[in-house]
Amino acid sequence: MYNIDDIMKMLDCYNSEEIQQKGIELAKDVKSINVFIMPCNPESNMNVWENCAKILATKSDNILEPYAFQLLEWIADTMKPGGLIILERLKNFSEMQGHLLTAVKMCASDAIASENSLWIGAFTELLDNEKIKAALPENTLKVLQEHYE
Repeated sequence: MYNIDDIMKMLDCYNSEEIQQKGIELAKDVKSINVFIMPCNPESNMNVWENCAKILATKSDNILEPYAFQLLEWIADTMKPGGLIILERLKNFSEMQGHLLTAVKMCASDAIASENSLWIGAFTELLDNEKIKAALPENTLKVLQEHYE
């Protein structure tokens, strides 16, 4: 029987591929996915983030939707491990509702206000999802589209 600490140790990118894959497989049965969202474990630093992103990318929209703010914050710097995986997963959301709708609007505005070029760049990629694009306020969409072109 493995606990979450054991699983997180397996997810460390410095482990063999075999151990990392075993950790990913075991993680699929973990009910509380919040432990995989940019975990702050001083022991592993960001060494588990890429594998955590792989785990999250397999989850359904309904499971991920309550964590929309945290996922959008992760893509504020797509150079962080797992950032591109999370970005690709967000691009494939099929519904814009609840937390996701609110998070997209607020985080897009924050990205623009902070002039964070990496985050703005990530949001311009999210414009590939027509539902995300339609959910954004017109003024936010206009600024993002200017960066997109």
